[in-house]
Amino acid sequence: ELRTFPIGHKVQAGKLSYQVIDAQWVNEVPGAKAPPKNRILQLQILVTNSGGQEISIPFLRLLDGAGNEIPEVGEIEANPRWLGMIRRLQPSITEDGAIYFDVPVGAYKLEVIDPSNAENEQVAMIDIPASLAPPAASPVAREP
Repeated sequence: ELRTFPIGHKVQAGKLSYQVIDAQWVNEVPGAKAPPKNRILQLQILVTNSGGQEISIPFLRLLDGAGNEIPEVGEIEANPRWLGMIRRLQPSITEDGAIYFDVPVGAYKLEVIDPSNAENEQVAMIDIPASLAPPAASPVAREP
């Protein structure tokens, strides 16, 4: 059983720590090369390298309630908020950026990982609750 943490907590996975500081549903990814199939889950994250060497920050995945893995949207251009395609992090540095997932509105777990030791990858989960979902549209009052 992997350790699971709520949004907002600093989560250590090996030499990398991750913190989801904002999560929201949006209609599109700025700069995406393809239109979304579902809604877009936009996560604003901080990633810190507490190790002594440069580390690559991997592309992350969401897990749905059935355990299906959903990869990040990676076909993005000219989006200054995006964490980027090449993610190299120097020691003692924190990177701040957005990552995006094209998924139906719902509850998920974000898998965070330190890939620096292939034999002993450190993995943890961050709960992304369904309560991020936009409120249901209220019924429209009809004039008699």
